[in-house]
Amino acid sequence: MDIAQIKSQLFSAKAAVNKNDLAGSLKRFIYALHALVKNENIPTDIRSLIRDIATEYNSFTAIKEELKINFTYTVGEEKKLLVVCMKAYEHLTKNAEEQESYEDALIRKKNIDTNLIAAKDFLARGFVEQADAAVEKALESYKDEHAIFAYIGKLYLDSNFTTRAKHFYKKAVEAEPENQAVASKYIEVSKMK
Repeated sequence: MDIAQIKSQLFSAKAAVNKNDLAGSLKRFIYALHALVKNENIPTDIRSLIRDIATEYNSFTAIKEELKINFTYTVGEEKKLLVVCMKAYEHLTKNAEEQESYEDALIRKKNIDTNLIAAKDFLARGFVEQADAAVEKALESYKDEHAIFAYIGKLYLDSNFTTRAKHFYKKAVEAEPENQAVASKYIEVSKMK
């Protein structure tokens, strides 16, 4: 990760903590710190940003007291701060196996739908690489909708891209081994050339 990306993550972390989204902020902060601990020459403006964010984290007294931690930043001890942040993030997210809000679920599902519609359109026009990219983008939002793999397999099969269809039908079977209809379709597609 380059310095510009690290700064971007840190600014995102700062914006999230200012909105009282400690978990979201920590996630970005950890990502940036992880990249920085490998670097001995951390620019002064980045150190200043790290110190500002760590100071903001100290205002969350409940988690500090509960975990008996302190978000103190000392130059050269980035790894120590990283460990503290990882401990806090793990604590905040351990019971929240992404208990997704209704609004977040709708946004996520809309992202899936939008990208799968784009993939279908690209396939209809013969743009396989763009379809693959749209499918990948849709799968970034995938959570537990196992039927998505069979649907993608069908998209590729309908456009005569059998190898790609096989791949996704196989993933569908792995996701839902008890689904006989998907298993039958996978067997049928596997026999195709």
